[in-house]
Amino acid sequence: MRKRIAIVSVLLAITPVSSPLARAQQPTASGNWSAVQALAPGDDLVVKLKDGRSVEGKVNSVTDTELSVTRNNKSETFGRDRVFQVYERKRKSEKGKYAAIGAGIGAGTGLGIGLAKNSPAIDDGEIYPVVGTILGAGIGAVGGFLFGQAKRKRVLIYQAN
Repeated sequence: MRKRIAIVSVLLAITPVSSPLARAQQPTASGNWSAVQALAPGDDLVVKLKDGRSVEGKVNSVTDTELSVTRNNKSETFGRDRVFQVYERKRKSEKGKYAAIGAGIGAGTGLGIGLAKNSPAIDDGEIYPVVGTILGAGIGAVGGFLFGQAKRKRVLIYQAN
């Protein structure tokens, strides 16, 4: 019975992180290059090229035929005919915040499971709450980190026809 509870707890903790709904992005933009031209220099972008490569950076300049992006202090220019999609990043990811929340939830869950498994009659029975708390905090922190990384909001502003 306790094994089932532990397995269900782990599965419930992992589900929000791996849910396809948490990562779903529906393309809504069409081939309207004027939306890209309306971007201000310094805006964060993700440019997906037709060859499958993805480039993240800041807008340097946009013309009728080219998009110039700065990343790692280097400027790259892409012709409009090479660009497949352009996403604008609306906010930064909150990895630290969600990692801390996940660590707290994981530590509490691990402590609860460890206390349920604790048996003072066994020599090392007191170790279960400690190990459960440590493992739970670690697993929760990783899950929260991944969830926070996925929380970065990207808005599709251009998609080639």
